[in-house]
Amino acid sequence: MRSIHRDETSRIRSLRRKAAFQQLVREITQAKKLPSESAAFTAVAGLGIDTVESVLLYHVVPGATIDRKTAVRADGTDLTTALGSTVEVDVRTYLYFFRQVRLVDADTNDRDARVVTFDVIKGNRQIAHSVDRVLRPIDLP
Repeated sequence: MRSIHRDETSRIRSLRRKAAFQQLVREITQAKKLPSESAAFTAVAGLGIDTVESVLLYHVVPGATIDRKTAVRADGTDLTTALGSTVEVDVRTYLYFFRQVRLVDADTNDRDARVVTFDVIKGNRQIAHSVDRVLRPIDLP
């Protein structure tokens, strides 16, 4: 039963990643609906390897071990990414106890990514969190 749970969790994370890239393609193409998975893959691949690599490096904060507890106390902190640019941590509190962590990227006119799952990979010096949008290292029109 434990492996089924692990498989389900992995599938949900995979769907979130796919949806984030589909949302990115929808926004940059100004389409009304989300593209199919294959159309989103083709569009992202069409951006070129250097662009895709830059976007992926923008999601990595090297040298920092930031778990959930640290993240919810990091409001206003600028994190330097592996790309060399920064992402700002914006923590919002709702109903006095629920804290939402948003990552403010370089694109000023889109909705910022929210952390939807904390501490996805944990147990060593590397910790990963799941976000609901692709972080954008540049301001897109």
